[in-house]
Amino acid sequence: GREGPIVQIGSSMGSTFGQLLSLSTPRLRICVGCGAAAGVAATFNAPIAGAFFAAEVILGGFSAAAFGPVVISSVSATVISRSILGDIPAFEIPSYAIVSPAEMIPYTVLGLLAAVAAVTFVKVLHASEEAFERLKVLPDFLQPVIGGLGVGAIALGFPQIMGTGYDTIEGALRAELGLGVLLAVLGTKLLATSLTLGSGGSGGVFAPSLFMGASLGGAVGMLADKTMPFEVASPGAYAVVGMGAVVAATTHAPITAILIIFELTGDYRVITALMVSC
Repeated sequence: GREGPIVQIGSSMGSTFGQLLSLSTPRLRICVGCGAAAGVAATFNAPIAGAFFAAEVILGGFSAAAFGPVVISSVSATVISRSILGDIPAFEIPSYAIVSPAEMIPYTVLGLLAAVAAVTFVKVLHASEEAFERLKVLPDFLQPVIGGLGVGAIALGFPQIMGTGYDTIEGALRAELGLGVLLAVLGTKLLATSLTLGSGGSGGVFAPSLFMGASLGGAVGMLADKTMPFEVASPGAYAVVGMGAVVAATTHAPITAILIIFELTGDYRVITALMVSC
């Protein structure tokens, strides 16, 4: 995905700029946050999420001295990005809403399941890294070969796990995928990502978290529709919320997760469900 690289690129640019100006360590840290915020904001057309990502994840706080420059950087990047790429959300989805107040129950369950999925993802990823670390007796070039063969074998049965998986995410958001497919790609994406990163491949956890969250949310939405005694929204609405919930759990950045899902989809009407699950 583009998320991890743009954070690294933006942060590196901010650090370089700060060092050229011989800034103090606290101010240099703010420059790093500004670069990260600008990268996220411009790439995803998400200025609010970009600013909060830098404050919540990079800087670890919302001090006035840091937040002002971060906001300016995020807005500047978004204005330039929109002038070139246009002002459109990353995911085009139908308009969803909360059908019944009782839906907070399945959305809460979705949040708990997202936590389990995120913890499982992190543990499997660490186990994969440790397993490949023990293979150091083999030549270095063989490790990504083994990881690639593993991912390729999974992709023979589930090609949806290849790449960033944004097409599959769109399908889940539009409620176009069946329950079996959603559950299958949830597990196989987790395994394929762990194999990729564990074997030394390049990648991050943000795009896979979106993928797994959309799959989990869509599955929960379908099960809620079949089991709940009250009317519920489309499974696509649960997929939207699931994306935010898994991202919040894997990054430990719930505010950023809530805002970035809102800005990626341009849909505000499920924000309360998103807040509960995250």
